[in-house]
Amino acid sequence: MIAFIGMMGLAIDLVSLYLGKSEAQRAADAAALAGATVFVSSGCTSNSAGCAAAQTAATNQAVTVGKLNLVAGAAPTIPNGNVSFDLSHPGDPLITVVVNATMPTYFMKLFGVNSANISSTATAEAYNPSGTANGPTFCVSCLKPFLVPNCDPSHAGPANPNCTGGGGGNTGASFISANGTIANPGVSPNGVIGQSWQLHTNQGPSHWYEVAFDCSQSGNNFKNDVQTCNNSAFNCGSSLCVLDGKKVGPNNHAVCSLIGYTNSNSQDCTSVDSIAVNAANTPPFTITAGAGNPFFASGTKITQSASIVTVPVFDGAAVNPGGATVTIVGYLQMFIQGINHQGNEDIINATIMNVSSCGGGGGSCGTGGNGQGSGGAVSGGGAGFIPVRLVHP
Repeated sequence: MIAFIGMMGLAIDLVSLYLGKSEAQRAADAAALAGATVFVSSGCTSNSAGCAAAQTAATNQAVTVGKLNLVAGAAPTIPNGNVSFDLSHPGDPLITVVVNATMPTYFMKLFGVNSANISSTATAEAYNPSGTANGPTFCVSCLKPFLVPNCDPSHAGPANPNCTGGGGGNTGASFISANGTIANPGVSPNGVIGQSWQLHTNQGPSHWYEVAFDCSQSGNNFKNDVQTCNNSAFNCGSSLCVLDGKKVGPNNHAVCSLIGYTNSNSQDCTSVDSIAVNAANTPPFTITAGAGNPFFASGTKITQSASIVTVPVFDGAAVNPGGATVTIVGYLQMFIQGINHQGNEDIINATIMNVSSCGGGGGSCGTGGNGQGSGGAVSGGGAGFIPVRLVHP
Protein backbone atom coordinates (compact mmCIF):
# COMPACT_ATOMS: atom_id res chain seq x y z
CA MET A 1 0.00 0.00 0.00
CA ILE A 2 2.85 2.38 0.82
CA ALA A 3 4.47 1.67 -2.53
CA PHE A 4 1.15 2.13 -4.33
CA ILE A 5 0.50 5.47 -2.63
CA GLY A 6 4.05 6.56 -3.51
CA MET A 7 3.47 5.75 -7.16
CA MET A 8 0.19 7.69 -7.11
CA GLY A 9 1.94 10.69 -5.59
CA LEU A 10 4.68 10.55 -8.21
CA ALA A 11 2.05 10.37 -10.96
CA ILE A 12 0.25 13.45 -9.59
CA ASP A 13 3.50 15.42 -9.51
CA LEU A 14 4.38 14.32 -13.04
CA VAL A 15 0.96 15.38 -14.35
CA SER A 16 1.39 18.74 -12.61
CA LEU A 17 4.80 19.20 -14.23
CA TYR A 18 3.48 18.28 -17.66
CA LEU A 19 0.68 20.82 -17.20
CA GLY A 20 3.22 23.45 -16.19
CA LYS A 21 5.33 22.59 -19.23
CA SER A 22 2.28 23.10 -21.47
CA GLU A 23 1.54 26.46 -19.83
CA ALA A 24 5.16 27.53 -20.24
CA GLN A 25 5.04 26.59 -23.93
CA ARG A 26 1.89 28.66 -24.35
CA ALA A 27 3.65 31.62 -22.73
CA ALA A 28 6.69 31.19 -24.98
CA ASP A 29 4.51 30.96 -28.11
CA ALA A 30 2.59 34.10 -27.17
CA ALA A 31 5.79 35.99 -26.36
CA ALA A 32 7.49 35.08 -29.65
CA LEU A 33 4.44 36.00 -31.73
CA ALA A 34 4.08 39.31 -29.89
CA GLY A 35 7.72 40.14 -30.51
CA ALA A 36 7.42 39.27 -34.20
CA THR A 37 4.46 41.63 -34.64
CA VAL A 38 6.79 44.51 -33.76
CA PHE A 39 8.80 43.70 -36.88
CA VAL A 40 5.62 44.16 -38.93
CA SER A 41 4.62 47.50 -37.41
CA SER A 42 8.22 48.75 -37.59
CA GLY A 43 8.40 48.21 -41.35
CA CYS A 44 11.73 46.43 -41.01
CA THR A 45 10.53 43.48 -43.10
CA SER A 46 10.84 45.90 -46.02
CA ASN A 47 14.27 47.03 -44.85
CA SER A 48 16.26 44.35 -43.04
CA ALA A 49 18.77 46.87 -41.70
CA GLY A 50 15.94 48.47 -39.70
CA CYS A 51 15.20 45.27 -37.76
CA ALA A 52 18.21 45.82 -35.50
CA ALA A 53 16.67 49.09 -34.31
CA ALA A 54 13.41 47.28 -33.53
CA GLN A 55 14.98 44.63 -31.30
CA THR A 56 14.52 46.55 -28.05
CA ALA A 57 10.82 47.15 -28.72
CA ALA A 58 10.36 43.52 -29.80
CA THR A 59 12.06 42.30 -26.63
CA ASN A 60 9.90 44.48 -24.40
CA GLN A 61 6.72 43.35 -26.15
CA ALA A 62 7.71 39.68 -25.95
CA VAL A 63 8.54 39.87 -22.23
CA THR A 64 5.35 41.79 -21.42
CA VAL A 65 3.02 39.43 -23.27
CA GLY A 66 4.84 36.29 -22.14
CA LYS A 67 4.43 37.20 -18.47
CA LEU A 68 0.67 37.64 -18.94
CA ASN A 69 0.46 33.86 -19.50
CA LEU A 70 0.70 32.37 -16.02
CA VAL A 71 2.49 29.12 -15.27
CA ALA A 72 1.16 27.32 -12.19
CA GLY A 73 -0.66 30.52 -11.27
CA ALA A 74 2.44 32.73 -11.38
CA ALA A 75 4.13 34.86 -14.00
CA PRO A 76 7.01 32.99 -15.66
CA THR A 77 10.58 34.24 -15.70
CA ILE A 78 11.61 35.89 -18.98
CA PRO A 79 14.71 38.06 -18.55
CA ASN A 80 15.72 40.13 -21.56
CA GLY A 81 18.62 37.76 -22.10
CA ASN A 82 16.12 34.99 -22.87
CA VAL A 83 15.09 36.82 -26.06
CA SER A 84 17.33 36.40 -29.10
CA PHE A 85 17.13 37.30 -32.79
CA ASP A 86 18.21 35.97 -36.15
CA LEU A 87 18.32 38.75 -38.75
CA SER A 88 20.41 36.85 -41.29
CA HIS A 89 17.46 36.26 -43.63
CA PRO A 90 16.43 39.52 -45.41
CA GLY A 91 12.72 40.18 -45.02
CA ASP A 92 12.35 37.25 -42.61
CA PRO A 93 13.47 38.27 -39.10
CA LEU A 94 13.24 35.58 -36.40
CA ILE A 95 12.76 36.01 -32.66
CA THR A 96 13.29 33.23 -30.11
CA VAL A 97 11.99 33.39 -26.55
CA VAL A 98 12.88 31.05 -23.68
CA VAL A 99 10.43 30.88 -20.77
CA ASN A 100 11.51 29.51 -17.38
CA ALA A 101 9.36 28.66 -14.41
CA THR A 102 9.73 26.90 -11.07
CA MET A 103 6.98 24.38 -10.27
CA PRO A 104 6.22 23.31 -6.71
CA THR A 105 5.94 19.59 -6.00
CA TYR A 106 3.54 17.80 -3.68
CA PHE A 107 4.32 14.21 -2.83
CA MET A 108 7.92 14.42 -4.05
CA LYS A 109 8.64 16.63 -1.04
CA LEU A 110 8.76 13.38 0.92
CA PHE A 111 11.95 12.59 -0.99
CA GLY A 112 13.47 16.05 -0.53
CA VAL A 113 12.40 17.40 -3.94
CA ASN A 114 10.51 20.60 -3.18
CA SER A 115 10.37 22.06 -6.69
CA ALA A 116 11.30 21.44 -10.33
CA ASN A 117 12.49 23.83 -13.00
CA ILE A 118 10.84 23.75 -16.41
CA SER A 119 11.71 25.59 -19.61
CA SER A 120 10.04 26.10 -22.99
CA THR A 121 11.26 27.75 -26.20
CA ALA A 122 9.42 29.24 -29.17
CA THR A 123 10.58 30.91 -32.37
CA ALA A 124 8.41 33.19 -34.51
CA GLU A 125 9.01 35.00 -37.78
CA ALA A 126 7.58 37.96 -39.66
CA TYR A 127 7.77 36.81 -43.26
CA ASN A 128 7.80 39.22 -46.20
CA PRO A 129 8.08 37.32 -49.50
CA SER A 130 8.89 40.39 -51.62
CA GLY A 131 11.41 39.56 -54.30
CA THR A 132 11.39 35.80 -53.69
CA ALA A 133 11.29 33.69 -56.83
CA ASN A 134 9.89 30.41 -55.53
CA GLY A 135 8.18 31.30 -52.28
CA PRO A 136 4.58 30.65 -51.28
CA THR A 137 1.59 32.51 -52.64
CA PHE A 138 1.08 35.61 -50.50
CA CYS A 139 -2.62 36.04 -49.64
CA VAL A 140 -4.03 39.09 -47.88
CA SER A 141 -7.50 39.62 -46.43
CA CYS A 142 -9.12 42.48 -44.52
CA LEU A 143 -8.00 44.95 -47.19
CA LYS A 144 -9.53 48.40 -47.09
CA PRO A 145 -11.21 49.41 -50.38
CA PHE A 146 -8.78 52.19 -51.34
CA LEU A 147 -6.54 51.89 -54.40
CA VAL A 148 -2.98 53.15 -54.31
CA PRO A 149 -1.07 53.40 -57.60
CA ASN A 150 2.42 51.96 -57.66
CA CYS A 151 3.70 55.52 -57.90
CA ASP A 152 5.95 57.10 -55.30
CA PRO A 153 5.92 60.92 -55.51
CA SER A 154 8.80 61.34 -53.06
CA HIS A 155 11.58 59.44 -54.81
CA ALA A 156 13.20 59.50 -58.22
CA GLY A 157 13.35 55.80 -59.04
CA PRO A 158 13.22 53.02 -59.99
CA ALA A 159 10.94 54.35 -62.69
CA ASN A 160 7.41 53.17 -63.43
CA PRO A 161 6.33 54.39 -66.90
CA ASN A 162 2.68 54.23 -65.81
CA CYS A 163 3.30 56.98 -63.28
CA THR A 164 4.73 59.71 -65.51
CA GLY A 165 2.35 62.64 -65.48
CA GLY A 166 -0.05 60.84 -63.15
CA GLY A 167 -2.17 62.43 -60.46
CA GLY A 168 -0.96 63.41 -57.02
CA GLY A 169 2.39 64.79 -58.21
CA ASN A 170 3.77 61.43 -59.28
CA THR A 171 7.35 61.66 -60.49
CA GLY A 172 7.51 58.34 -62.29
CA ALA A 173 9.00 56.34 -59.39
CA SER A 174 7.46 53.19 -57.94
CA PHE A 175 6.95 51.59 -54.54
CA ILE A 176 7.52 48.08 -55.89
CA SER A 177 10.03 47.30 -58.64
CA ALA A 178 9.23 45.11 -61.62
CA ASN A 179 11.10 42.18 -60.04
CA GLY A 180 8.98 42.34 -56.87
CA THR A 181 11.55 43.98 -54.60
CA ILE A 182 10.89 47.17 -52.61
CA ALA A 183 12.01 50.07 -54.82
CA ASN A 184 13.13 52.37 -51.99
CA PRO A 185 13.54 50.32 -48.81
CA GLY A 186 14.33 51.89 -45.47
CA VAL A 187 13.01 54.91 -43.67
CA SER A 188 12.08 58.31 -45.05
CA PRO A 189 13.43 60.49 -46.58
CA ASN A 190 15.61 57.98 -48.44
CA GLY A 191 13.09 55.15 -48.06
CA VAL A 192 9.31 54.83 -47.88
CA ILE A 193 8.84 53.76 -44.24
CA GLY A 194 7.50 56.71 -42.26
CA GLN A 195 6.74 58.64 -45.45
CA SER A 196 3.68 60.89 -45.37
CA TRP A 197 1.08 59.95 -47.94
CA GLN A 198 -2.13 61.53 -49.15
CA LEU A 199 -4.79 59.25 -50.58
CA HIS A 200 -6.98 61.21 -52.98
CA THR A 201 -10.25 60.19 -54.57
CA ASN A 202 -8.91 61.79 -57.75
CA GLN A 203 -6.46 59.73 -59.78
CA GLY A 204 -5.51 61.21 -63.10
CA PRO A 205 -8.37 62.92 -64.95
CA SER A 206 -11.17 60.92 -63.28
CA HIS A 207 -12.16 59.59 -59.91
CA TRP A 208 -10.79 56.10 -59.41
CA TYR A 209 -9.36 55.45 -56.00
CA GLU A 210 -12.00 53.19 -54.49
CA VAL A 211 -12.71 49.48 -54.80
CA ALA A 212 -15.88 47.41 -55.04
CA PHE A 213 -14.66 44.07 -53.67
CA ASP A 214 -17.88 42.38 -54.70
CA CYS A 215 -18.16 44.44 -57.94
CA SER A 216 -21.65 45.52 -56.85
CA GLN A 217 -21.02 49.28 -57.07
CA SER A 218 -22.92 49.55 -53.77
CA GLY A 219 -22.11 52.54 -51.59
CA ASN A 220 -23.31 50.67 -48.50
CA ASN A 221 -21.08 47.69 -49.25
CA PHE A 222 -18.14 50.03 -49.76
CA LYS A 223 -18.89 51.72 -46.44
CA ASN A 224 -19.07 48.36 -44.64
CA ASP A 225 -15.73 47.29 -46.14
CA VAL A 226 -14.13 50.46 -44.77
CA GLN A 227 -15.63 50.15 -41.30
CA THR A 228 -15.24 46.40 -40.85
CA CYS A 229 -13.14 43.63 -42.39
CA ASN A 230 -13.72 42.05 -45.79
CA ASN A 231 -12.56 38.45 -45.37
CA SER A 232 -12.01 37.77 -49.08
CA ALA A 233 -8.38 36.79 -49.73
CA PHE A 234 -6.42 38.37 -52.58
CA ASN A 235 -2.96 37.87 -54.01
CA CYS A 236 -0.80 39.50 -56.64
CA GLY A 237 -2.53 39.10 -59.97
CA SER A 238 -6.02 39.29 -58.46
CA SER A 239 -8.37 41.68 -60.26
CA LEU A 240 -10.36 44.30 -58.38
CA CYS A 241 -13.41 46.18 -59.62
CA VAL A 242 -13.18 49.94 -59.26
CA LEU A 243 -16.16 52.05 -58.28
CA ASP A 244 -17.80 53.98 -61.10
CA GLY A 245 -17.71 57.39 -59.49
CA LYS A 246 -16.68 58.44 -56.02
CA LYS A 247 -18.63 57.46 -52.94
CA VAL A 248 -17.80 60.73 -51.23
CA GLY A 249 -20.48 60.54 -48.52
CA PRO A 250 -19.95 56.88 -47.56
CA ASN A 251 -16.20 57.43 -47.83
CA ASN A 252 -15.68 60.18 -45.28
CA HIS A 253 -18.39 58.90 -42.94
CA ALA A 254 -16.93 55.39 -42.97
CA VAL A 255 -13.34 56.54 -42.42
CA CYS A 256 -14.40 58.77 -39.52
CA SER A 257 -16.29 55.85 -37.98
CA LEU A 258 -13.28 53.57 -38.42
CA ILE A 259 -10.59 55.79 -36.91
CA GLY A 260 -12.94 57.30 -34.34
CA TYR A 261 -14.25 53.95 -33.04
CA THR A 262 -17.83 55.18 -33.30
CA ASN A 263 -20.64 55.69 -35.79
CA SER A 264 -20.06 59.04 -37.39
CA ASN A 265 -21.54 61.31 -40.03
CA SER A 266 -18.56 63.63 -39.97
CA GLN A 267 -16.85 64.79 -43.12
CA ASP A 268 -13.61 65.89 -41.45
CA CYS A 269 -11.98 64.01 -38.59
CA THR A 270 -8.68 62.94 -37.10
CA SER A 271 -7.74 59.60 -35.65
CA VAL A 272 -8.48 58.95 -31.98
CA ASP A 273 -5.13 57.16 -31.80
CA SER A 274 -1.91 58.86 -32.81
CA ILE A 275 1.40 57.86 -34.38
CA ALA A 276 4.67 59.59 -33.57
CA VAL A 277 7.40 59.60 -36.19
CA ASN A 278 10.47 60.48 -34.14
CA ALA A 279 13.12 62.97 -35.17
CA ALA A 280 15.43 60.23 -36.47
CA ASN A 281 12.46 58.67 -38.30
CA THR A 282 13.52 55.32 -36.87
CA PRO A 283 10.83 52.67 -36.48
CA PRO A 284 9.08 51.20 -34.65
CA PHE A 285 6.95 54.31 -34.41
CA THR A 286 5.11 55.04 -31.19
CA ILE A 287 1.35 54.52 -31.44
CA THR A 288 -0.70 55.89 -28.55
CA ALA A 289 -4.33 55.19 -27.68
CA GLY A 290 -6.57 58.25 -27.54
CA ALA A 291 -9.43 59.13 -25.23
CA GLY A 292 -12.01 57.51 -27.52
CA ASN A 293 -10.27 54.13 -27.81
CA PRO A 294 -12.67 51.56 -26.28
CA PHE A 295 -9.95 48.93 -25.69
CA PHE A 296 -7.09 50.84 -24.07
CA ALA A 297 -6.79 53.69 -21.60
CA SER A 298 -5.85 57.04 -23.06
CA GLY A 299 -2.08 57.43 -23.31
CA THR A 300 -1.39 53.69 -23.48
CA LYS A 301 1.31 52.67 -25.96
CA ILE A 302 -0.28 50.14 -28.32
CA THR A 303 0.72 47.95 -31.28
CA GLN A 304 -2.76 47.62 -32.83
CA SER A 305 -5.16 50.35 -33.86
CA ALA A 306 -8.18 50.71 -36.13
CA SER A 307 -6.18 53.40 -37.90
CA ILE A 308 -3.65 50.80 -39.11
CA VAL A 309 -4.95 49.54 -42.46
CA THR A 310 -3.71 47.58 -45.46
CA VAL A 311 -4.59 48.78 -48.96
CA PRO A 312 -3.94 47.21 -52.38
CA VAL A 313 -1.41 48.66 -54.81
CA PHE A 314 -2.09 48.55 -58.56
CA ASP A 315 0.26 49.24 -61.47
CA GLY A 316 -0.63 52.95 -61.67
CA ALA A 317 -1.92 53.02 -65.24
CA ALA A 318 -4.86 55.32 -66.01
CA VAL A 319 -8.21 53.71 -65.22
CA ASN A 320 -11.00 54.11 -67.76
CA PRO A 321 -14.57 54.66 -66.58
CA GLY A 322 -17.29 52.04 -66.91
CA GLY A 323 -16.76 48.75 -65.10
CA ALA A 324 -12.96 48.95 -65.04
CA THR A 325 -10.72 46.49 -63.21
CA VAL A 326 -7.17 46.78 -61.93
CA THR A 327 -4.59 44.16 -60.98
CA ILE A 328 -2.93 43.94 -57.56
CA VAL A 329 0.86 44.24 -57.62
CA GLY A 330 1.45 44.70 -53.89
CA TYR A 331 0.25 46.21 -50.62
CA LEU A 332 0.84 49.19 -48.37
CA GLN A 333 0.26 49.25 -44.64
CA MET A 334 -0.65 52.74 -43.49
CA PHE A 335 -1.70 54.60 -40.38
CA ILE A 336 -4.67 56.84 -41.20
CA GLN A 337 -4.23 60.12 -39.37
CA GLY A 338 -7.39 61.79 -40.66
CA ILE A 339 -9.65 62.63 -43.58
CA ASN A 340 -10.60 66.01 -45.01
CA HIS A 341 -13.51 66.76 -47.31
CA GLN A 342 -12.65 69.40 -49.89
CA GLY A 343 -15.32 70.21 -52.45
CA ASN A 344 -16.09 66.98 -54.26
CA GLU A 345 -12.96 65.21 -53.04
CA ASP A 346 -11.90 63.39 -49.89
CA ILE A 347 -8.23 63.41 -48.88
CA ILE A 348 -6.94 60.76 -46.48
CA ASN A 349 -3.74 61.74 -44.66
CA ALA A 350 -1.62 58.76 -43.71
CA THR A 351 1.84 57.52 -42.78
CA ILE A 352 3.33 54.53 -44.62
CA MET A 353 4.32 51.81 -42.14
CA ASN A 354 5.23 48.94 -44.44
CA VAL A 355 5.16 47.84 -48.09
CA SER A 356 5.22 44.45 -49.75
CA SER A 357 4.83 42.75 -53.09
CA CYS A 358 3.50 39.20 -53.15
CA GLY A 359 6.68 37.30 -53.87
CA GLY A 360 7.01 34.95 -56.81
CA GLY A 361 4.97 31.97 -55.66
CA GLY A 362 2.22 32.35 -58.25
CA GLY A 363 -0.96 30.38 -57.81
CA SER A 364 -4.12 31.47 -56.03
CA CYS A 365 -5.49 31.71 -52.52
CA GLY A 366 -7.44 28.45 -52.61
CA THR A 367 -7.37 25.92 -49.80
CA GLY A 368 -6.07 22.40 -49.61
CA GLY A 369 -3.39 23.04 -52.22
CA ASN A 370 -5.97 23.53 -54.97
CA GLY A 371 -4.67 26.25 -57.26
CA GLN A 372 -1.93 27.39 -54.90
CA GLY A 373 1.64 28.01 -55.93
CA SER A 374 4.30 25.34 -55.48
CA GLY A 375 5.25 26.86 -52.13
CA GLY A 376 1.73 26.75 -50.70
CA ALA A 377 0.06 29.89 -49.38
CA VAL A 378 0.70 32.20 -46.43
CA SER A 379 -1.39 35.04 -45.09
CA GLY A 380 -1.35 37.69 -42.44
CA GLY A 381 -4.19 38.40 -40.05
CA GLY A 382 -6.29 41.53 -40.06
CA ALA A 383 -4.31 44.69 -40.56
CA GLY A 384 -1.08 42.73 -40.11
CA PHE A 385 -0.60 41.85 -43.75
CA ILE A 386 2.89 40.43 -43.20
CA PRO A 387 2.38 36.83 -41.95
CA VAL A 388 3.53 36.27 -38.38
CA ARG A 389 3.84 32.62 -37.44
CA LEU A 390 5.60 30.13 -35.19
CA VAL A 391 8.40 28.22 -36.90
CA HIS A 392 11.11 25.71 -36.13
CA PRO A 393 14.53 27.38 -36.23
